[in-house]
Amino acid sequence: MKVESFRDLLDWTSDYHQHLSNCFADSAKAQSDKRSQLLLDYLADKEMNLANRVRAFKAVGEDKALDTWCTAHIDQHPLMDETRCDDAFATMNTDDIISETEKQHQLIISLYHNLGERSHPAEMQKLLNEVHDFEKEQAQQMMQGANRLEDI
Repeated sequence: MKVESFRDLLDWTSDYHQHLSNCFADSAKAQSDKRSQLLLDYLADKEMNLANRVRAFKAVGEDKALDTWCTAHIDQHPLMDETRCDDAFATMNTDDIISETEKQHQLIISLYHNLGERSHPAEMQKLLNEVHDFEKEQAQQMMQGANRLEDI
C-alpha cells in the first residue's frame, strides 16, 4: 500500500493491526502450549479491535488534516513491512510473543510520535497526537492484559 496522505496512513495502520490479528489467530490454532494459545487468542481480539478503532479516526478527522501529505516523512522513515505470518508465533513461548508484540507496537507509536513532532497544520497535529496517545494507551493495556494471563 502506498502511503501518501494521513488518510492513507490511518488505512495502513488499521490494515497492519488487522494483519497482526490474523497472524495471532492463525498461530493460536497451531500453538501446542495452552497458555500461549490463550495469549494469541487474546491478542488477536485486541488487534482486531484496534484495527476497527483506528479506522474510526477517519470518521472524526477533518478532511484538511486527513488529506495532508506525509510522503516526506515516509520517504525518510519507511514504514515497516507487515510481519511475516508464518509459524513464528505458533512456536514462540509467551514471553517471546509478548516481546515481539510490544516491539511491533513501539514501532507504530514511534511513527506517530515522529510525525507529531513535525510542524503540521493544527488539525493534523491534533489528530496525530490523538492517534499516538490512543496507540500508546492501547499497547499498554494490551501488555498489562497479556502479563495478567501470565499470572494465571
